[in-house]
Amino acid sequence: MSQSPSPSDNNSPNATHNALKRRIAALEEQNAELQGESHRNKSHGDIYVPAGRAIRRLVSLTDRVEDLIGEYDRRSALCDEDDQHTEEEERTYQSFQQLLRWVPCVRSLINSQSDGYQLNVAYQKLNKGADSARGDDASSLKKTVASWLNESRPTPNPPISSVDKSGRGFYHDATGELLCPVDFHWANPSHRTKEGIRNYEPDFQVTAHSWPAFLYSNGKYDPDDPTKGLFKSAWLVRTFKHIFTSPSSAGEIRPDEEEPLGYQESLHKRCGAWRIVDDEFDHRQFYIYIIDYFEHPPTSAAKASIDTLLVWWNRKVFGARNVSTYLPQNVAQYSVANTSARRCQ
Repeated sequence: MSQSPSPSDNNSPNATHNALKRRIAALEEQNAELQGESHRNKSHGDIYVPAGRAIRRLVSLTDRVEDLIGEYDRRSALCDEDDQHTEEEERTYQSFQQLLRWVPCVRSLINSQSDGYQLNVAYQKLNKGADSARGDDASSLKKTVASWLNESRPTPNPPISSVDKSGRGFYHDATGELLCPVDFHWANPSHRTKEGIRNYEPDFQVTAHSWPAFLYSNGKYDPDDPTKGLFKSAWLVRTFKHIFTSPSSAGEIRPDEEEPLGYQESLHKRCGAWRIVDDEFDHRQFYIYIIDYFEHPPTSAAKASIDTLLVWWNRKVFGARNVSTYLPQNVAQYSVANTSARRCQ
């Protein structure tokens, strides 16, 4: 069970006072929006916009800052730290902890004596930075992914437009095969998958409850071993590099990383107006499934598999020469430590 955070002493009068001010600020903003008097366009604290750019990438795909801090305030107000919380509350609180980690100015904001108006503006600035970064990533990838796919072999026919989304998705065989849920069979005409998905037929719903083919190495899914190759697509690595290291590094694909085609579905769907639910596909649910897969393995064997997968990712992104930075040796079992121990006997 998660413990309450300690940006300050939760039981102190100041902490309680600040929590009440944040609650009042939220209510004031709701009232202002109902009256058409939102403070959104008023500026304050330019540090918050750039600081907020990390939120969608490293904290939460959809949560608003005020909701994350609100969960902290809710827990701070509880008398018993052993109170039970729902899965949704636990998930929100974990995101709040990541918010403190990756956006340090939030800690100062929580402990500040800012009034309701100042808090509202700070929240809006952080949210603006978060959503702007997500939009920038989607816009950047819109052309880049099209270029990657057009350079792949076999070459998509017709070529994928870098400006027009209408010929992408399930309306192009190249991207459709990658986006297709692994539970269906895109290339098999007897399964009617293409027509079924394009016509929104009940037996071919595209939802967050199926892994899309592009998540798998070479797009190959084994129902008897569903974790084999999962999250090992070379194009996932390229997308990560494009966003988190540099666009130029994303073009560096080694021979053992090459695949026929690949695509980053969630970012592809964001190349335009962002929608949490796109047709039947719930991006937030999809995001939760991925986070749970990595952060909540059900067994020790599953945990070991995740550790191995993360080592694979680190080697692909940062290179094999830097292995000691993300997988330090257990020095106690090596010769220097053994020599020192023997000399002390």
